[in-house]
Amino acid sequence: MNEKKNLTTKETLDLAIQNHQKNNLRVAENLYKKILEKDPNHLDSNFLLGSLSAQIRNFDLAKQLLNKAIQIEPGHANAHNNLGIVFQEIGERQRAINYFQKAIKIQPDHVNAYNNLGTVFQLLNKNVEALTYYQKAIIINPNHTDTINNLSKFLSEKERLSKDIIESNNIDLKKLYLFLFRRNYINHNDIFFITNFLFLKGESFEQIEQLLNSDSSILENKIIQALLKEELFLLLLQKSLMRDKSFEKLLTKLRYEILFTLVNSNQNILKEYFDFIVSLAEQCLLNEYVYAQSKKEINHVNQLKNKIVNNKKINEIEMGILGCYIPLYTSKNITNKLLDYKSKNILFNDLITMQIKEPLKEKELANSIKSLGKIYDKVSLKVRDQYEKNPYPRWRFTYPNIPNHFLDIFTKQIKPNKINIDNKFDNPNVLIAGCGTGQHICIAANYLNANILGIDLSIASLAFAKRKVEELGLKNIEFLQADILELNNLNKKFDVIECLGVLHHMKDILKGLKILVDLLEPHGVLQIGLYSERARQAQGIIKAREFAKKNKFENSITGIRNFREAIFNEKKDLLFQKVSKVKDFYSTSSVKDLIFHVQERCFTLPQISKILENLNLEFLNFYEPKVKNKYSILFPDDEKNSSLNNWNQFEINNPDTFLGMYKFWVRKKQKI
Repeated sequence: MNEKKNLTTKETLDLAIQNHQKNNLRVAENLYKKILEKDPNHLDSNFLLGSLSAQIRNFDLAKQLLNKAIQIEPGHANAHNNLGIVFQEIGERQRAINYFQKAIKIQPDHVNAYNNLGTVFQLLNKNVEALTYYQKAIIINPNHTDTINNLSKFLSEKERLSKDIIESNNIDLKKLYLFLFRRNYINHNDIFFITNFLFLKGESFEQIEQLLNSDSSILENKIIQALLKEELFLLLLQKSLMRDKSFEKLLTKLRYEILFTLVNSNQNILKEYFDFIVSLAEQCLLNEYVYAQSKKEINHVNQLKNKIVNNKKINEIEMGILGCYIPLYTSKNITNKLLDYKSKNILFNDLITMQIKEPLKEKELANSIKSLGKIYDKVSLKVRDQYEKNPYPRWRFTYPNIPNHFLDIFTKQIKPNKINIDNKFDNPNVLIAGCGTGQHICIAANYLNANILGIDLSIASLAFAKRKVEELGLKNIEFLQADILELNNLNKKFDVIECLGVLHHMKDILKGLKILVDLLEPHGVLQIGLYSERARQAQGIIKAREFAKKNKFENSITGIRNFREAIFNEKKDLLFQKVSKVKDFYSTSSVKDLIFHVQERCFTLPQISKILENLNLEFLNFYEPKVKNKYSILFPDDEKNSSLNNWNQFEINNPDTFLGMYKFWVRKKQKI
């Protein structure tokens, strides 16, 4: 203690900065204040404590200190930038813009200020300006994580890509997409949708449409030949699920022609398209071979597999084509051949990783996952079996981990509602109840200093999740096979519990939810996700499920392929056309989850309100900002956005509101 009392100002500042960098915010805060008690005009302490105050959402103090830093040093670009962030957070966007622009005037290559301008213009729906600033930030620093994340999320919102952006001379949209797809640390599925516009336009599109509806060869078409060598097109196949009916038709026909070009001993022709063949094999693994296959194709694929198994040499073209029809790891002989094989082609080595090494790794990890105990519930056993056979969803890449204090993330998600909450979330214990293949785990890993437990019924799903977590280098995450109904044996409490897309697959939601509530600390919060009955009807999903049942489509790969073809052919039915545009229509496991699930129940908001009342839970808010903005205009008197009666009326008038599911936060009702 005596050593700390005798620290010099520089030593105290260094110690404060170290704690700030380690996110020990309260220690850092006290050290900065200690310096300012002695020297109120200390520039660095005013700036750093002001920035920290903004971080913990003490905006009044942040403004005071950052303004003081600017008074001391008018040319302090970072102080102007951070003051702009404060004004952005409190909704004074024009003042935020002024401060960001001032930072750039002082420091023309201030990448954070350019990124922040992109964010504030995005909030103002000035999309050309937003994209222009993001583009400038990337030119300054191509590895700026925040800009990459913001840009990819901007491009994921289809409505933002206006005619002005598409026709702008200052924005190279295709170049931006290529920039993002060359990187692995984003979710490429988010930005897939505009790709057909980037590749096929006007006369080219019409020509391809005619070819697809004819018996003519498309491999001989020059537009297609160019497309098959297009870098962005190949990256799309490798990294994102191709969620487009026209693209699927194109890829299915190309796969057919490539197979029979091989059958007719024309391998030399195929060498030119080898990278496309391998990329298509990766796409087919991502969609779990959901594309239709004719009996003629299946017959020749079986012959090709036998040929490969019996051939001592490895023919990469043959392997690639086989990988377009079946996963290579399903053959022990092929697995042994490829496991230690090194190709001169980097992409083929990537295919070996996807179709051989990663599945083997998951089998290995499956043996390391502990179980809470036996699963007894009959419905739970059926649900487990579904996901053991088809872990859902299959994914490749996601956004990098950027830790933030849980309360900062939580407070933003329940806006405009505000609740008094204590400081027991500095090291939160987090339960992800039904973590599936780990995408949700990776989002929760952004909670600063969190200890996370992911549970799921399916070992196959948990093994997939554990592999991805290890690849991403995420720590403080444990996995456990468990049924929510058995979690009362866990003997542990949690500060945060998140259960999205799980409870509606249980026989008794009230029983499952009560167990989760009992696991919650008195101060804890619970995030729930449930399917909306109105949204599922509006999207055509309920009708499609009835159609599948009525026509006796089997819950098998063949049945799913036949069902999808039938839906595609129902061109006059608008609801079926809606279903064919749902993202979950484009892989085997997601169609099983969407249409053929062994147990599913949908809800209305009055039903949810009754459930929360029965369990003495307080509804805090949904967390989709755009939806809440629209709601606030229609229900201005509900300042907290917390009236489920109003939300029910809102959904009746806007049945497409909760197309994914209701996602909302609750907590135990507090004693007054």
